[in-house]
Amino acid sequence: MMSPSQIYNISYYEPNHKEDYYSKESEPQGKWIGRGSKCLKLGRFVEQDDYRKIFNGFDQQGNPLSGGAGKNHRHGWDLTFSAPKSVSILWAGESEEMQHKIENAQQQAVEEAFDFIQDKVARTRRGHDGLVHEEIVGLIGATFQHCSSRALDPQIHTHCLVANIAPRTDLSWGTLESKYFYSWQKAIGAIYRSSLSRYLQELGYEIEEVAEREHFEVQGIDNKISEHFSKRKQAILAEMKSLGVEKAASKAGDFIALNTRDKKQNIGRSELLETWKTELSSLEYSSEYFSSLRNNYSVCVAEPLPLQHILAELVAKNSVFRLEDIYAVVAKEAQYRYVPYSCIEDTVSELLNSTELVLLENHRTNEKLYTTQSMLQAERDLIIIATRLNAKQTYRLNKDDIANAIETQEGCLGFKLSEEQTDAIHAVCQSGLDIVQGKAGAGKSIAMSSMRLAYERSNIKVRGATVSRKASLQLENDTGIKSSTITSLLGELQRTPSRFADTVILIDEAGQIGLLDLLKLMRLVDTVNAKLVLLGEQEQTDAIEHGGSLRYLSDKFGCKRLNTIRRQNEAWAREAVNQLRNGKAKVALKEFHSRGLLNIEVNKEAAQIKLVDKWQSYVESNPTKESMIMTQSWREAISVSELIRERYKEKGVLGAEDFTVECVISNRTVPFTFAKGERIRFTKNDYARNFTNGALGTVTDIERVNDDIYFSIVLDNGDKTRFKKSEYSDEHGRLYLAQAYVSTVYSSQGATIDGDTFLLYTTRMDRALSYVAGSRHKDKCHWFVNREEVESLVSDRTNALQEEQIMSLMAKNMDIDRKNSLAIEYLEAQEEEYLSTNFVTSEMAR
Repeated sequence: MMSPSQIYNISYYEPNHKEDYYSKESEPQGKWIGRGSKCLKLGRFVEQDDYRKIFNGFDQQGNPLSGGAGKNHRHGWDLTFSAPKSVSILWAGESEEMQHKIENAQQQAVEEAFDFIQDKVARTRRGHDGLVHEEIVGLIGATFQHCSSRALDPQIHTHCLVANIAPRTDLSWGTLESKYFYSWQKAIGAIYRSSLSRYLQELGYEIEEVAEREHFEVQGIDNKISEHFSKRKQAILAEMKSLGVEKAASKAGDFIALNTRDKKQNIGRSELLETWKTELSSLEYSSEYFSSLRNNYSVCVAEPLPLQHILAELVAKNSVFRLEDIYAVVAKEAQYRYVPYSCIEDTVSELLNSTELVLLENHRTNEKLYTTQSMLQAERDLIIIATRLNAKQTYRLNKDDIANAIETQEGCLGFKLSEEQTDAIHAVCQSGLDIVQGKAGAGKSIAMSSMRLAYERSNIKVRGATVSRKASLQLENDTGIKSSTITSLLGELQRTPSRFADTVILIDEAGQIGLLDLLKLMRLVDTVNAKLVLLGEQEQTDAIEHGGSLRYLSDKFGCKRLNTIRRQNEAWAREAVNQLRNGKAKVALKEFHSRGLLNIEVNKEAAQIKLVDKWQSYVESNPTKESMIMTQSWREAISVSELIRERYKEKGVLGAEDFTVECVISNRTVPFTFAKGERIRFTKNDYARNFTNGALGTVTDIERVNDDIYFSIVLDNGDKTRFKKSEYSDEHGRLYLAQAYVSTVYSSQGATIDGDTFLLYTTRMDRALSYVAGSRHKDKCHWFVNREEVESLVSDRTNALQEEQIMSLMAKNMDIDRKNSLAIEYLEAQEEEYLSTNFVTSEMAR
């Protein structure tokens, strides 16, 4: 992998720095690389005096290379290239001769990746605020290869330091724009791995592809060896966990490598190697074993890259992709096929010139974007079918019939519906495709209940569907509409299409259904002559794959909007939700802060403890109220859940026994611990056992029998069940259960909590996530913030930030709008600009 991070302390990387991981015995000397180094006529090996001058913006003679050279000059970036774990273990177990060859392979792979960065990635900044980005002649790089992690495990990695100064094509020098190192990160890492893989194969080793991983591994290196050598990884993850950082490549992660390094351990490489070989022997992996992995007579043959598979991968999640995405996918495939960089370039060129690829352009940023003909055709098909459905009038109801249904509904509710709700009900009873968008808590469910009544009185059935089973049960409970998952509904439509004649199909949280699934659904709805209603809101979280359809269809065909928020009990809370939705998070945060709902703690651990403290106090003081704890990711959910379990253990709510097993949530492996009394959530539908994804329950008994675990559970609906772990697991043995103390923000969409919610904030929360998280409650939403994580966004700070500054930084991220766009939208924008330009030109010619 390649991890970029800003350099804050150049002395840490200096050749004679005293606090290294181990002594300099036999450590490869730092090397200058790059065309920028050649422009300055730097030698091959890094000397300390030149190193200091270059990374402060000067040449070897002390002449400034840019106007900002000196004390305030940003030094540069550390692009750390880490070999797969199996490569490091192979190196540790091999002979001295092969170790040198593996080290050379690592250096060559890094230099090839660096050439790629020079040619394709890096840009200098020019002009006011550096807004003009220009190509470079080359970069100045200094590589330092290490064989150990800071915890003294074998880890081949290279710190490739990129100086923040580069020659331009006009022979001037300029500083670099760092964003390209991050946006091209996957592509750079894939180029590096494809080169390393090729050199290792030339040495006689076989490589293999591992499921759910982006990188190759060396064949024959067992997982148990990798698990044995994981001390440093565990230390980093523990520190990231305490800081609230999800990715080591994030700005907060830049500090972690320095803050978590162990104190100097003056151990030479030979001593480390001896220790590692002893450990490997204890695991029954001798030097002879590692030598046996090498075939000295193998002949490497390049295999053709699978173009159709690459095209499918490019649009596997998004309709639109960038040039860097093409390089990333091509290079990823290259690492398994002994393909040189020249073939990667040829393949990218072939794809760019292919009739299957379509060039788009973002006129706002002048960025080139791409899609495929097949994806574009899917979008066109969606529009064609949607147009046909929207034109159908067979489901139009009489105004009086709609009004009568509304009157009946109001009688049952005991209050009048608002004007915008009655307007929405009338609007959704018109064509074969109607769309209603409503803000979170605006009363969409009540409106849909009236729609159901109106259609059922006209002898037309109404069916509902959502992405998840839990949400479908909520929809059915709120509206009286028989509901299922979209997957289940699609199966029914295919198996028994005749049952859907004279049927209205309502899709709730329609923004979460991807374009391809929506297209499949629309085709079937059109075929059976049913009606489709899309209900949701484009400002909330989008589909995981191919999002943006709800917004596009609403713009094209129109939709009725419910804008009056009703969920929150107090007016200020409703207005705060509006501010989160509209990208004015600072206003909302100030309101939360003034009411004591914004808890800014010193670090992540303190924020989590404060959250659990307040949640526990609330639950004990309000036994009849609902509550919900939310985190942005499952990693944070596990951390908070552990704190809750500690409290429950102390109170005797949980049994003494603990069974830790690998579980699966949305194809992710997550370790959970279970005991008697555990609150659990089912994570997969199992209709034979009547298990529903999202259903909650409590473990009443748990025991190990031979190699299996028996679970006895009482569901919240009163049902009881008993099953073996092996009976409710995937093919990898991962259990379909999770602890149920915490929900992710994404999974909480659609929920209404008649009480307070408790949110662990992270800087990764954009506008949609912040809006969803801040709108689930009826009473209050409590925010818990990790000060260290937020402060790490400011690299040059010297003092702790004031709370006003913390809120400003939070709001900057919370206001970011990451809406997905369809590929066809870019084509339509290009056509509009073309017509506009040609109209102006023709008018001027008159």
